[in-house]
Amino acid sequence: MLKGLAISPGYALGQVYCLRHVQLENIESSTIANGEIESEIERFKSAIEISRSEISQLLELPQIKSSLEISNIFQAHLTLIDDPDLQKEVSKRIREQMSDVQSIVGSVIRDYSNFFRNLPDPQFQGKAIDIMDVGKRILKNCQKRKSSTEINRQFDDGMIIVAEDLTPSEIVGFNPGRIRGIAIEEGTPTSHASILARSLGIPALIQVKSLMQKAHNGNYAIIDGSNGHLIINPDESLRLRYTSELESFRERQQKVLASLSEPSITSDGVEVSLKANIGQLSDLDAVNANRADGIGLYRTEFAYLTRRSFPTENELFQSYAEVIGKINGANITIRTIDIGGDKISHLMGNAMERNPELGWRAVRMALDCREIFVTQIRAILRAAAMAKPGQVGILFPMISNIEELRQIKQILNQAHEDLIKSGEPNPENMKIGIMVEIPSVALLANKFAREVDFFAIGSNDLVQYTLAVDRTNSKVSHLYQPSNPAVIQLIAHVVKVARQHNIKVSLCGEIAGDVRYTVLLLGLGLRELSMNSILIPAVKQIVRNVSFVEAEKLIEPLLHLDTSEEIERALDKINVKLGLQ
Repeated sequence: MLKGLAISPGYALGQVYCLRHVQLENIESSTIANGEIESEIERFKSAIEISRSEISQLLELPQIKSSLEISNIFQAHLTLIDDPDLQKEVSKRIREQMSDVQSIVGSVIRDYSNFFRNLPDPQFQGKAIDIMDVGKRILKNCQKRKSSTEINRQFDDGMIIVAEDLTPSEIVGFNPGRIRGIAIEEGTPTSHASILARSLGIPALIQVKSLMQKAHNGNYAIIDGSNGHLIINPDESLRLRYTSELESFRERQQKVLASLSEPSITSDGVEVSLKANIGQLSDLDAVNANRADGIGLYRTEFAYLTRRSFPTENELFQSYAEVIGKINGANITIRTIDIGGDKISHLMGNAMERNPELGWRAVRMALDCREIFVTQIRAILRAAAMAKPGQVGILFPMISNIEELRQIKQILNQAHEDLIKSGEPNPENMKIGIMVEIPSVALLANKFAREVDFFAIGSNDLVQYTLAVDRTNSKVSHLYQPSNPAVIQLIAHVVKVARQHNIKVSLCGEIAGDVRYTVLLLGLGLRELSMNSILIPAVKQIVRNVSFVEAEKLIEPLLHLDTSEEIERALDKINVKLGLQ
């Protein structure tokens, strides 16, 4: 049995197909003559045209057209293929390096991909895979490789795809109706491939160690999406057990869908607000489809990462105002830019650091680059002025001490005053909040609560900084434990302090959307969770079947346990007792 991270729930049984990729790395380079340069460039242009046509055809498939979120993935692929900078760079390198088109395409795509792969936010790291997806498609069409049609015919009864990594194009290249499950060695929960798997309802595991060594074509395998297990060549008793589990899971899914329109209220009448995390306007379709109670976290980094120059105040204002205008009066929390100078070095020049996670990022960069920060603050204030009073909250990330927060508030107040002087409308009752993601803030929550209107616990970074572990480093990723007693104690403390000061508190990390932790979070006193909108229906189903008071009583003993493993075991027992697992 192999262990992985479940990113799309459910169970799958079927034969294994090991997918070997078109490789963009270590492509053998061939020198070309002067007279061959233009023909190589024409080969590239032809591959671009073929790739564009293929993606356009994918966009006409029913399973793509039926989901705007998936459709947006491939629309983004079209945008990248038509990126004039990419096309110019490939042509330029062919001329300057006098190398064949395959090696040049590989090098250019790797450069594009590495830029996003090195960003701290998993959402942006996942984008690197999608850039590689486009690159592999272009390279395949340069090489005229075959499609997945023949493979589809081999697995008429369905298959479990096994790969080192996977892209949306590779998933859709197969007939999605024949894909029973997916297991990959690498991957991130927020990659477009992960989103696509969840949207299509395909059980999927990522980060399965030694997968390609252990799994072989034709093996019979089972994916357990509840526990993150891949079982290869199970005996008959396991097959029967998981066939029964699959039937039960399908019945539960029908109940989840049936309760989608119901309010998010516990069985003893406590309202629990389930909000969505978004990064751009296109995310709102999924937000509305999954009946989110608002936007708990609007990440604003995309506007800076995808440009060659800093966005203007009016450009930012228009993008924020458009989002606010499309959420039907629901509350929205807008987080100021949360990346470092090393991630926008294309805008700021050389700003590389040895350890950017502990370096010059978020409000630290903002305080040094006042003009950039004030531009965003003014845009948020102007957009919030168009909303109803109290609808918009502004959220400051990476705060580590009171001095930083007070400086930020001074900048915010000055921006308010400047807008009033210039005759611009100002928002009424805009709430001010901070991310609680650094232990120094969690420990001094009592002092910070006097300075702000709300807390947003960023559990991903809180785990990372509390336990001093880089979850992207495979050698220490096992130490990344959201259920570590220290992390649980910090969350409990922050929630308690927020209650004492009568300010709102939410949690917006990955565990917010993980149904294994829903009872734990309710038991710690949280009444607002923010997550990928796709995860809201399953979390809502748990909320509606749990008593808030009972959850608090059941979770209290967990606060006295010594290890993450003990807490996980106790939590599993609670979920089983409540009939939630």
